[in-house]
Amino acid sequence: MARLNDFMTRIDLSALSKYVEAHGKIYVYAKGDMLARQGHVCRHIGIVKSGYFKYVTLNSKGQEVATGFSFEGEVVTDYVHSFLCDRPSLTSIVAGCDAKVLCVPVDELRRYLLVETPGFVADASSNLLQEAYRRYLNCLVKTPTERFRELVARFPGVTQNLPIQEIASYLGVSRRQLHRIREAENAADTSET
Repeated sequence: MARLNDFMTRIDLSALSKYVEAHGKIYVYAKGDMLARQGHVCRHIGIVKSGYFKYVTLNSKGQEVATGFSFEGEVVTDYVHSFLCDRPSLTSIVAGCDAKVLCVPVDELRRYLLVETPGFVADASSNLLQEAYRRYLNCLVKTPTERFRELVARFPGVTQNLPIQEIASYLGVSRRQLHRIREAENAADTSET
């Protein structure tokens, strides 16, 4: 099955996974607990063992906006600001449900990867930049319905695995608009059969 974060499949995570599995400590998060807080440096990087995390920021109205997700088996951290630059995160990383993560300190893993796999940072950064650019272009050139279709095509279980509000936020639409899109898609599916 396709993954929402399919760009991660193009990155060799074997050295990262090996280090985290050997040196990590399990942390348990209740729904709503923060792994990282916006405006602070994210000090941990981990592999989600159960549950999921959402990357969120606040819009000008003070409403939470989902910018990304990390699911079971995936890496969770603020890669761009905290891992690469040791700078405060632009998002908070929040447990979307009760979750467990095997974590290590970012600075330890960074030092390890620079020695063991010197090309990791460049490869991961390149893939994340490509993903961010794709999402940016999609917001400019595709309708909300087209973005929803693409999301469902890439991650067929998305509507069963995430709350509708989080999907709507990720797509940049209201919950009501997403409801209308889903109804239209369901009507189209039933008329084709």
